[in-house]
Amino acid sequence: MKDTEFHNLYKVAESRNITPKAVVEYLISNGRQIYLHFIEEVNGIIEFEGFNKVEDPATYKIKPGKVYPLTPDSRIDLVKALSQKRKQKELKIRIIWEDNGNNGYFIIKVKTKLKSMLVIDYEDLKFLPPLPNIEGGITVSDASSRAKFFSDNYFHQLVLRTMKKEGSHWNIVKRNLSRHTLEGEKIKFGEVSVNSEGEMKPQIQFFNDESVEPFTVMESTFKKNLTAYRKHLKQITVTE
Repeated sequence: MKDTEFHNLYKVAESRNITPKAVVEYLISNGRQIYLHFIEEVNGIIEFEGFNKVEDPATYKIKPGKVYPLTPDSRIDLVKALSQKRKQKELKIRIIWEDNGNNGYFIIKVKTKLKSMLVIDYEDLKFLPPLPNIEGGITVSDASSRAKFFSDNYFHQLVLRTMKKEGSHWNIVKRNLSRHTLEGEKIKFGEVSVNSEGEMKPQIQFFNDESVEPFTVMESTFKKNLTAYRKHLKQITVTE
């Protein structure tokens, strides 16, 4: 299973000056998934498609940290909920199971806190409008470049401040991020499970007082994305 990094949908929308509803509509129109990130343990209801509503519904316990895709019909329900400025909505997710070589999936209905639980795949950022013009006047316009800058503008600015003072080597930048945080910002380093086998990989977590949850980036992605920042800072130096 490939490593996947997820970004909070509301924060992605804010960074691009569009609505959460617009983010969902862009992704749906491009055939992409919308996901729920379960920050805490949740009990969902198993949906048995093709059956009438049962009197004693079966529950399914979802562990913290899990991420699952919405079903196609729930993606449409989500658009309606966002149009109505809803904060919570019952949505359905799909959970794949395997048993002795056979596989299938459960459909689970869960109560969803939209602002904190909706996430999108990092790789799908390229299907969204580019970030607004950023410091130095550079505009990210082509689809191949949109995902090169970090979607959280506060973290983006922190990386620029750090590189201007500490240099451009990714590990030096990483180790010195905390030295250049502003009031209300904080950096933490940890490891997270990246696949069903429990493989752990390093992650950077960025907190600020305005965020519902931290902005996270895998160390491997951080290292790769700094290439775009080096080019950006070099352009600023040439034009100054």
